[in-house]
Amino acid sequence: MTAAADGPAAGWDALGREPTPLEAALLAETVERLLAGLDARERDIVTLALQGADPAEIGAAVGRTRRTVNRVLQRVKEDLERLAHDTG
Repeated sequence: MTAAADGPAAGWDALGREPTPLEAALLAETVERLLAGLDARERDIVTLALQGADPAEIGAAVGRTRRTVNRVLQRVKEDLERLAHDTG
């Protein structure tokens, strides 16, 4: 393995390829666990964010302010980091 492959750009290689079946299954399971702990409106917020909508678009779609959307997304991000830490 070269020094370049070990550098900061090495992590980007994974983004340029399709996930393995195991990676896809783990992602699906993680998203399911994450969404299970949310109420319906929070699930809508996260789903729209995963589809690429920005906080203003999400807020308009779910009837909440951008601030509320950002707060929900921040909490979900922290929950996801905790999940990753607990399983890693």
